[in-house]
Amino acid sequence: MDAPAVLTTPREAAPTDPAGPGTPPPPLICPPPHPRISGAAAAWLAALLGWTTLLSFFHLQGGAGFEPTDAWVAQTAREMAERGDLRGWVVPTFCGEVRAQKSPGPYWAVVLAAKLRGTPVDEVATRIPNAIAAVLLVVTVFWLTRRIAGDRAAIFAGLATSSCAMLLYWSHRGASDLGVTTLMTIALAALWVGSECEPPGRRQVALWLLGYFAAGLAMLYKMPMPLVCIGLPALLYVLLLNRWRILASGWHLVGLLLFLLPWLPWAVAFVQFEPRALFKWRVEFFDRFTGDLPNVAEQQSDWRLYFLYLGAAFVFALPYSLSIPQTIVNAFRRRAELHRRGAWFLLIWLLSLLAFFTAASGKETRYFLPAMPPLLMLLGIELARFFDPQRRPTPALDRLGLRSVWLLVPAGIAAGFYGLHHAWTKNTQLGLPPWSEVWPPLAVAAAIFALGAMLSAWLYSHRREHASFGALVGTMWATWLWAWPQVMPVLVSQAAFKDFAAQLRELPLEQRAGLQQIAQQDPRIIWYSDVRFGRLLDPLELLERQGGRRNLAFEKEHYARRMIAALEGKQPVLLVASPQDYIEFQAIAPVELAREGRAMPPSYVWRVARVGRLDHRYVLFGNHAPPSPAPDTAWLEARVEKARRAYEERGEQARTPVALGSNAAGGDPGPSSPE
Repeated sequence: MDAPAVLTTPREAAPTDPAGPGTPPPPLICPPPHPRISGAAAAWLAALLGWTTLLSFFHLQGGAGFEPTDAWVAQTAREMAERGDLRGWVVPTFCGEVRAQKSPGPYWAVVLAAKLRGTPVDEVATRIPNAIAAVLLVVTVFWLTRRIAGDRAAIFAGLATSSCAMLLYWSHRGASDLGVTTLMTIALAALWVGSECEPPGRRQVALWLLGYFAAGLAMLYKMPMPLVCIGLPALLYVLLLNRWRILASGWHLVGLLLFLLPWLPWAVAFVQFEPRALFKWRVEFFDRFTGDLPNVAEQQSDWRLYFLYLGAAFVFALPYSLSIPQTIVNAFRRRAELHRRGAWFLLIWLLSLLAFFTAASGKETRYFLPAMPPLLMLLGIELARFFDPQRRPTPALDRLGLRSVWLLVPAGIAAGFYGLHHAWTKNTQLGLPPWSEVWPPLAVAAAIFALGAMLSAWLYSHRREHASFGALVGTMWATWLWAWPQVMPVLVSQAAFKDFAAQLRELPLEQRAGLQQIAQQDPRIIWYSDVRFGRLLDPLELLERQGGRRNLAFEKEHYARRMIAALEGKQPVLLVASPQDYIEFQAIAPVELAREGRAMPPSYVWRVARVGRLDHRYVLFGNHAPPSPAPDTAWLEARVEKARRAYEERGEQARTPVALGSNAAGGDPGPSSPE
């Protein structure tokens, strides 16, 4: 069967100047101001939407267990849905504590999904907003790429986006990152198309207002990220390309009002309910960038993190990552079929966010998601060129490519399995799942990918470029359809947290009432158990004591004093701690108390996670003996003793009171956490 005409016909030539062949052509603007999509392109778009929808909503109830960022959203939405009053909708809470770290858009979206399904907040409701965001992102990528490079490039960009590792994975997460990325992409796309592709009139104004409103929704979803991720590319585009005339319209003032409308009323109401939120916002937003936040301060000394987002781009763009260097190079070249200012817009968008995130002190791979849409659009343009049946014949190079793929892909998978098996079996003492449970589903996923990649290379070498690209897209889809229900539950089972959560649910209600968390809760425990308990020290109160600026030594000292006082008291107390915090406390507290002439109060382990990674096995301990036999804690006590010896050897170099980790005052787990 022949490929649709939209994929086979030559692309439009650059417009010629009627003044004569010696006159340079004018700057290339978008193809006609209101370009009608061709029937073939519309059919491809419809198919793309159908495939993306099926993939994004596939098996949302299963797959990987929740990561911390997913559980933060899910549990906060659960509590919001249960309260149902005005304060509950305005002031998000987690375990009854005010959760001021994030704006409420993701929680509202999850609650709405649950209500539309007629169910309580669950895994499916938590993932539905991201599944919808994935579909909208693919549509937006298709739309903007089409206005910059035409139908053919739009189809390739849409398919690449729908099948890349980023979209497949994040469409099944509950965290807010994909949702805010989609809204920011819509905002920038609408603002640029309205400014550069539409003549003055209603359509231009409508696109501008859509862009401003989408930016406001993005602020409601995850403020203040859109201020940078929309403002920085837009400002640099106007500045570098001297497009100040775009701003010469009063409609931008109306747009600013639309930008403020979704989020500013909520922010004002939130501060009225909880004035201390201003302290938290400064710490969470500004200090995270500057490095003053204790969670991220240690990252500043690790030079390797300056390359983190380059690696993230290559992983998120799989399997198209090898085309990234050529994509960037070709984006700087003038091409007849390409809107020149459009190409510059995508480059400025991508490179400005890459520079910003690299310069910021707080780094996590998920922060890079907003920079992926322009990269995927540029990749679509490049892939449309690479998989062009009209390309110049290069038989020798094609044969070399085929042999390389057929040799390197199986060899790489074999080497990867060998290294993974060696590392896995060498670290069985860490509580990893048995290798016998890991390798069979992983081997099937690897086989699907290898066969698909080899088929794609064979088709390409035989000048069937469109079938080759289709095979690569289908390979990623097929690999994901297997990996999500079969591989991810093994690799990301969250077994330790589920086991500890089950043990908490077994506690009588009167014992649950005495639970208190040391430092930061792991939201997975709360989500899987729905046993809610606050922290030993209220995070906003602790932050207020510090004048709104977090000081790790101050927090450690106050937590240490409160823990020791709780264990010394006659009132029964049960403390929940991560294994790292428990080990550090039990190792250091006796030494420091002995220096003060005091004895360490007795403590008793009640529960400890029995399965999963050792660094995930949370501990429940208290100041009185448990009614049932104590769990086996030999591995835990061995680590306590090792840490105590190390602390004593440091002697006077470490006179800080009990160290309890870097997250005592709350906030999402930072990059230094086990996750």
